[in-house]
Amino acid sequence: MPETLTIRLSADDRAALEAEAQRQGKGLSTFVREIAEAEARRLRRDIIRANGVRVVTHLAEHVEARSEVDEIGTPLTALP
Repeated sequence: MPETLTIRLSADDRAALEAEAQRQGKGLSTFVREIAEAEARRLRRDIIRANGVRVVTHLAEHVEARSEVDEIGTPLTALP
């Protein structure tokens, strides 16, 4: 279940967010939640990419790891 988050904004920041929310036909809470959720998704993708780079670097530096991947092979089906 989602948890409530309370934040403080300057009057100028709140006014800017409220104006944009209104322009989009949304309430302020919905608008701010959507912004936060989009940023959280971006951060998770960045972490996944960084981990992928870390794995590729490890494979490039360690012959035994590369040979293990070669032994396992390439998946024959695409992931959803």
